[in-house]
Amino acid sequence: MLNDRQLALLTRIGEGADPVTSESPELAQTARALKGRGLITMPRHDGRWQATITDDGRFYLEHGHHPDRPEPAPRKRRTGAAEPTPEAATPSPEEKPAPARPAKPARQSPAKTGPALIAEVQKAGRFLRIPDPSDAERARYRRAFDAARQCAPEGYHLKYSGRAKGDFFLGLLRVTGEDDTEWNRIRLARSRVITDVEDVVAAVTADHSAFEISDEVLPRVLSLLRLLAERALARHGEIAVSKKRRQPRPLLTVHGRTYEISFSERQKQVRYVPTQPGRRTYDWQRVNPAHRLEPSGELELTLSQGSGSGYSYRSWKKEWADTAKKPLEDQIDSVFRALKANAEAEEKARLARDAEQQRQREERERQEEERRRREAEEQEEHRRREAEQKERTRREWESAISVATIKAVDAVRVDRFGTALAQWRAAGEMRAFCAALDEAASVSDDTHEVERLREWSAWGKAEANRLDPTVAGRGLAAHNFHAEPTGDQLRPFLNGWHPQRPEKEKPPKKEEAEAKAEPAKPEPERWRNFTDERLDQGWRYGPRGRARWWRR
Repeated sequence: MLNDRQLALLTRIGEGADPVTSESPELAQTARALKGRGLITMPRHDGRWQATITDDGRFYLEHGHHPDRPEPAPRKRRTGAAEPTPEAATPSPEEKPAPARPAKPARQSPAKTGPALIAEVQKAGRFLRIPDPSDAERARYRRAFDAARQCAPEGYHLKYSGRAKGDFFLGLLRVTGEDDTEWNRIRLARSRVITDVEDVVAAVTADHSAFEISDEVLPRVLSLLRLLAERALARHGEIAVSKKRRQPRPLLTVHGRTYEISFSERQKQVRYVPTQPGRRTYDWQRVNPAHRLEPSGELELTLSQGSGSGYSYRSWKKEWADTAKKPLEDQIDSVFRALKANAEAEEKARLARDAEQQRQREERERQEEERRRREAEEQEEHRRREAEQKERTRREWESAISVATIKAVDAVRVDRFGTALAQWRAAGEMRAFCAALDEAASVSDDTHEVERLREWSAWGKAEANRLDPTVAGRGLAAHNFHAEPTGDQLRPFLNGWHPQRPEKEKPPKKEEAEAKAEPAKPEPERWRNFTDERLDQGWRYGPRGRARWWRR
């Protein structure tokens, strides 16, 4: 026979919802025990094994025993025992045959006991109490628990308390933790409350100060408590008294909810008759009362419930009373109908709250998803606009570069051509001046003067040859007519655009602007604007600066 752990593991493997693999090493020993009995196999793939049920294993789950041993094995004979003789084996007429051992009832399959126990717990209001079961019944419930926890409804998990002694409790708790407080109260109350009906009655008999009743109606109150306990036990409930309270106040638990029981006795008005006529009851009394209140013997039953705390606190209270046609004993069925209706209403309200919370959660998720979608769309739109802006900027920059290139090339050509023209004119003037120097030297009689004039003439001719752009290898021939302009040559025509990148250049700082506003004067070329302070020459032949006529 399999023990509880092996049977639970075989049931789990047979259902297949939660596979048993090498990732659960704590189950390996139990799995190998089942494999040794031929109930499962453990094939390996890529170094990883997974348990698979065999036909013998399914037979065991259905019938409760191995197919090779349908009957209990005979007890082994002790070694050294004598073999019975045929005469001894044949019973005598006087001897009566031993009575046949009754066959054990077949154990129900775990595949059936699990859902059956779940249904029983749900019928009891998700909290089931079995008062002080026998050892066999307690073991049966433990086995059923092992099978039932694998098939708990979605969103719930099964727990139990009372493994070895006392009452056995089963709770179908929500995984959200909302039932943990109630389950802890039930679990811890096993040592804090009195659950035996006779003990509860004895406690109320010893002290009924919690009830507003007279001693005459106490037997009837105790009878009502027994009746309530009997009906509650039939519905998997209980009646209990807390050991922690000074006054015994019975608590009725049914359909998974706990109510406080309270009894009160109605008062009736009777005519006041003084024991001694004419004498006042108190010295300060001036007028004798006309009536006084006395117990009427009519009882009122009140059941109240409070749950939650703070803003989520909920209370429920209902009263029943004796009437002329119907005493409280005949209203017990209506009491439990009201308790059932209250439990159903609370469960319906809880489901409505859960549905509303789920709806709000889904609404928040939908709003969050909508917000993320809008942000993604805005980011995409922003990226699209940036791309369009970059493309538009690039096109504007390319257009500005195209126009600036034409203008810069033309400006470079004009500048170089003008420079060459000025140099050519200067060279011609210098040669004419040198010819005049040679002519003056030819008519001069002073040898020293002639030597000086010819030296200046030779130097002037050499300088004219150096400046003349028409001489081979000089002037415009050294420059490419189709040369691309540089960044500095493009910058004056770009209107603030950067020469290399499609972006606007930052305006220069104040110091840089001032420096650019007053650029340093370039050193004059040797052939132009020549002055000699030692000679104190205050005039120069020709126009000042470079000619500007070609820029028109």
